[in-house]
Amino acid sequence: MMVEFVKINEDNYETVLRLKVTDEQNEGKFIAPNVRSIADAYLYREAGDVFPYAVQDGDKVVGFILLDEDEEEKELMIWRMMVDKDYQGQGYGRAIVEKVMEMFESDDRFDVLIADYVKGNDVMGKLLRSLGFEEQEFDEENNEHVMKFGKTDAE
Repeated sequence: MMVEFVKINEDNYETVLRLKVTDEQNEGKFIAPNVRSIADAYLYREAGDVFPYAVQDGDKVVGFILLDEDEEEKELMIWRMMVDKDYQGQGYGRAIVEKVMEMFESDDRFDVLIADYVKGNDVMGKLLRSLGFEEQEFDEENNEHVMKFGKTDAE
């Protein structure tokens, strides 16, 4: 499996909007709808620091990711991430986070990689911990755990 991040464009836009999570994930409000994430990216487009991508494995779109770059704070954040319900349990979530980690490690602009997940989304919490993320805080306002991962050569 080789995931790649592809800019949202006319060819993949409708497919990204059709991606769905499981009923349990939807009921738990663990993941914002992709249309919301694309709208958020549009809202912040002038800042040039929020990037929505279709996640593809070959020609098939298997998920979506929204990255937020904060060069001033030297942080890269996985703002939103989802894997379509038909592709869950196949290692795509891990492959997506690992790809972001590789991007982070090779980019001198950032010292910290941030990822968060809604309280109750234990699958995402377990995944992040297994990859070396550590709990930074619990954000009561947004009901989410904020996790961080630092570069191996950073303090």
